[in-house]
Amino acid sequence: MSARAIHTVEYAVIAAALAGLAWLRDGELGAAFWILLVAPDVGLVVAPLLGPMPGRGAIPSRAVPIYNVAHTYTVPVLIWVALLFTDIAPWPLLGWLIHITADRALGFGLRGPDGGQALI
Repeated sequence: MSARAIHTVEYAVIAAALAGLAWLRDGELGAAFWILLVAPDVGLVVAPLLGPMPGRGAIPSRAVPIYNVAHTYTVPVLIWVALLFTDIAPWPLLGWLIHITADRALGFGLRGPDGGQALI
């Protein structure tokens, strides 16, 4: 099995596990879960405003930092940790984590400087 196939299976399993956890926490998710589930791709709607679309699935290079921040685990995990010190439930962040993980399972990763899919 290729490394890419292994990563695809790993991310699919993690996405399913996160979705299962969200299902278990259903009463604690609220509308924020659904917003965070789709919000990372709002950057794709805004991307054409930041420059001409290069085509072939790439986004303008000025949109890359926005896309990458919305599609990295670092931001939702740091927010999750910060919320542990408050009375705010972190469970809606599962939507964001599911989105990132499902994207990776489907082969969509972070973007390179040219706006295309970055190779790891």
